[in-house]
Amino acid sequence: MRLSNKTSMRLRKAQISGLDLILAMMLFFMVLILFAILWELVHYNIRSTADADLIAIEVANKLLGSPGYPYDWNASNVELIGLSSERGVMDQAKFVNLLELLTLDYDKVRELLGLGPYNLYINMTYTDGSPVIIDGQPAEGGIPPDNATTVSSVRRTAIYGEIVVHNNSITFVFDSSGSMQWFSTSMGYTNGVLTDAWVNVYNVTFPASPTDKFDFVLEFNDSDGSYGRVNVTSPSGIKYGCSDSNPSCTNCGTGCTATHYSGADYMNFTSARWQEGVWKVYVRKRNHPSPLSFDLMVQTPAIRVDAAKSATKNFIDVISNESEGVDEMSLYRFNGCNSWRIRDFTTNYPSIKTAVDTITASGSTPIAQSIINAADYTNTSATRKHTMIILVSDGSETCDGDVIAAATYAANRVGRICTVGFAQGSTGEAQLKEAASIGRCQYYSARNEAELEIALRQIYFGQLEKQKVLLNIVVWR
Repeated sequence: MRLSNKTSMRLRKAQISGLDLILAMMLFFMVLILFAILWELVHYNIRSTADADLIAIEVANKLLGSPGYPYDWNASNVELIGLSSERGVMDQAKFVNLLELLTLDYDKVRELLGLGPYNLYINMTYTDGSPVIIDGQPAEGGIPPDNATTVSSVRRTAIYGEIVVHNNSITFVFDSSGSMQWFSTSMGYTNGVLTDAWVNVYNVTFPASPTDKFDFVLEFNDSDGSYGRVNVTSPSGIKYGCSDSNPSCTNCGTGCTATHYSGADYMNFTSARWQEGVWKVYVRKRNHPSPLSFDLMVQTPAIRVDAAKSATKNFIDVISNESEGVDEMSLYRFNGCNSWRIRDFTTNYPSIKTAVDTITASGSTPIAQSIINAADYTNTSATRKHTMIILVSDGSETCDGDVIAAATYAANRVGRICTVGFAQGSTGEAQLKEAASIGRCQYYSARNEAELEIALRQIYFGQLEKQKVLLNIVVWR
């Protein structure tokens, strides 16, 4: 039987309508399924982020709210990780142990801190954002969240209580150049630029007492020759000079001895020349094509080498007492344009002090070669975990060495290079500052024996004052 055209059209429309309905329902269910997937994904991410937030907070509380267990825990015996030495204060030794454990057994840290499937990254900065440095490296550990899908960060402020990290090998370099025969107790200091004309650059007032020996030192930033000149007028009008005219530089007047050095002029007075009142100091340059920067110092005893020996021996006592025989020390001194090791690494501290007592002052200032020699010896002979060079000098390089290149060489062989300018002017301290910066340490200025002793203690103990820091804890997956 044949269907009419109208009936055929109605059937085709019904078929098309049914197909449309099926397609619409399929699209609807696909959208519904996609929505469900997206909803679950969003819900999962929210739940994961919330979990990460909670875990990050718990980790922060555990680290800063407990000293851990045992109290003096380390990477080998830890049962509970905690960083506090007292409420709100982090202990450097515990933080160092945590960084070590993150390197040696990362999964153990995750387990002890209850991280579950999450990873951990921590770092410590000062409040200005600069990194805290421990043993020459930024204070950070764990795995950074470079490819994370879920990240939660907690930042906590704490007081960082630095303490001595023992197990040190300390190589001490002692400047025994000729200028260490000058005096070390400052009565006054100035700096500037030498010109061809005599200029009154400084006036210093002497008290009525004590009457003592005293000296005037002019140092300038060219150690290849003697280009500076200095004259002094006493309160009563007596003129003393280390100049190119009378009085001569080898005899600057009764009770005065003057000497030209490479890079310096020196005038030493007996106590008979002491006068109360204002002393006027005049300086100039001679036979040099360019302006010269200078430092002018007025000083009284003690003699620098004696003051430095006393401060060094007191420092050795500090090491002996604080480390209880753990830290070892070796000793170098300048000699001509080289440096010589006068004591190998040892914990026999009295023998180091005996070696210090043998030091006398003469010769040049080979800072660069001394750094190299000390670094080579330390690198091959140290038996302790932490290595450091401490260099004390009152002058700048006078043996044509490259101090910056030497410090760069040494920095690849020792943990730290710390420098102290003793009775030092600005013309020499620039080299020592740069050497310390390259050597992941600091430059310290000491104008007298007491300040030198303080500087050495600061190097050994780190920052004596506790500092506010930020502990950044990142939990991620």
